[in-house]
Amino acid sequence: MLKSLLQRKETIVLFLILAIFLILTFGSGTFLNATTFESLQTYIAPNAIISAGMMILLVSGVFDLSVGSVMGLAGAIVSILISSGVPTVAALVIGLGIGAAFGLFNGVMVGIAGVNPLITTLGTMYIGRGLVNAFMRGDRRYGVKVNAPDFLAIGQSKIAGVYTIFWIMLIVVALSQLILARHRAGRNLYYVGSNPDAARLVGIKVKRVRVTGFLICALLAALSGILMTSYYGISSLYMGTNLELQIIISCLIGGASISGGQGNVVGSFLGVVFMTMVVSIFNILEIGIYWQNIIVGIILVFIVSLDALLVMRRKRVLGET
Repeated sequence: MLKSLLQRKETIVLFLILAIFLILTFGSGTFLNATTFESLQTYIAPNAIISAGMMILLVSGVFDLSVGSVMGLAGAIVSILISSGVPTVAALVIGLGIGAAFGLFNGVMVGIAGVNPLITTLGTMYIGRGLVNAFMRGDRRYGVKVNAPDFLAIGQSKIAGVYTIFWIMLIVVALSQLILARHRAGRNLYYVGSNPDAARLVGIKVKRVRVTGFLICALLAALSGILMTSYYGISSLYMGTNLELQIIISCLIGGASISGGQGNVVGSFLGVVFMTMVVSIFNILEIGIYWQNIIVGIILVFIVSLDALLVMRRKRVLGET
């Protein structure tokens, strides 16, 4: 039991997180304080929410590159609507509706029409980012400030000293993990990701599974954008830019595979925490953003290459047996 636990990716990532935490704690006198604790909450929460949706997609064998654009677009639209006098509830529904629209489009194109997920979601990524630039042009490029107290309370309030957005993240992670681990729908995701043809033969509606996965992922991306806009009290033209690769890296580090059929949401959460710790090291060492991008790119190439090697090894073992 212990040996099996130590061989899991999640356990290795957890040990790495603890190691980095100790290094940051004893190596920097400014890391362990209340300000850092609050900053970590607001950095981890939105990424972990999106990672939960991305993990669901990766388990089913696909992915979504448009999550960053959906996040930014939902935040921008909600801020514009509320600042224009639209009731908060109505604005929130519209913001989530934007996520649903992108998710359904991606799901139909990939799950039903059979278009490659890379091409589809790359296209919707550019569409979403283009819409953000269109809506945030002129004076709005500096951000649209929101003064509605009921909206700001969502992101800026605390419960037991912890931001509400972090509690929301914990609920999303727990429910997503419960569905993957205990519910029939979660098992179907693994079957589809492992072998969609075999899943179809045993009666699993593969198209419906894929569409639902994209819908959930985009909804969580929109939710994340709304929560962060509420926290900052202003929308940003750059919210979610280049976020999709960080999310995918977090999921792969946490146990997902590009080939599908494996991973869990707890792992994606740990992957997000790990990447957050890595960024903290970058900031403390004052590493420039360009070098940060290079290092993140190296991590991505390494993780994907390692995943490919493991998939090849697994296929070879299965072929031999």
